[in-house]
Amino acid sequence: MQEVRLTIRKRAFPSEGRVRFNVAHLPALGIQDGEKVDLINEETKKSVTTSVIADTMVREGQVRVSEEDLKTLGLKDDDEVLVKKSPLLKEKLSKAAAEANVSIAKGVVKLDKAVRKTAGEVKTGATKTADTVKKETKKASANLGKAASKTAKKVKKTVKKATGSEDEL
Repeated sequence: MQEVRLTIRKRAFPSEGRVRFNVAHLPALGIQDGEKVDLINEETKKSVTTSVIADTMVREGQVRVSEEDLKTLGLKDDDEVLVKKSPLLKEKLSKAAAEANVSIAKGVVKLDKAVRKTAGEVKTGATKTADTVKKETKKASANLGKAASKTAKKVKKTVKKATGSEDEL
């Protein structure tokens, strides 16, 4: 994409969203008067999209911007700014869609890994729990059997005492 670096200067008259620079810079940017450019603070990556007003009265190498745009960019008079031809809306949307697609794909892969990991942990936990329940059930069953056997013997003994040794149980 075509670009130039220019010295930024505050405009004498406020005009947010519009910049003035010398007609000589139009061919370098591949634009015409009235088209859009992006002003970019390369250090902070902040940018502003503005309309161009070609002006023979502005010194070559300079771009005149509003105080508001200077603040938005985080620049001051005599700082350098990168000026690029602003891509068409269709190009911006295509780029944003492609970036979103990559981001979503990465998110899906991360989510899939997390779900698989969690599913594995749940399966392992369920297996351990099932084994523990099985062991405890066997223990309880054995203890219950022993207690029932003891109780049955006591009942037999008590019945024999109560009825005498002649009756069979």
